[in-house]
Amino acid sequence: MKLTQKDIQEINSKVKDSWNEGIFTEPNYIPVHIKEPVIYMRWESGGYSGGSCWDDSDPQPYESEKPKFTVLDLVLKKLKPDISYLDYKEIEKLIHDNQETEYEYYGNSIDWSVEYIILSDLYKLLEKL
Repeated sequence: MKLTQKDIQEINSKVKDSWNEGIFTEPNYIPVHIKEPVIYMRWESGGYSGGSCWDDSDPQPYESEKPKFTVLDLVLKKLKPDISYLDYKEIEKLIHDNQETEYEYYGNSIDWSVEYIILSDLYKLLEKL
């Protein structure tokens, strides 16, 4: 079974942060050679904040917790709702990750973390399971 465009729209409508999680083609911070749909999650994992134009500003580091990869669960619920724990562990091996930093003025920055699975790779693995 493969996801239809309607399935993808339904899944994307169910995630809490549809800007940073869903099924997308060529989203931010994945390698440019990947031109097909991916199951995608991006979050602000940390950075530096508090810098300003004043001489005495002192940007401070911060970190954020990794959210749950909800969209992956929604996809699996649609494609293979009876998946076993051990099969799920095999699927987790398909997860790629990446980190990028956006530099801002006055020493501030945002660290972005990304996790994604190429949808066609998931289809292939599910056929084997």
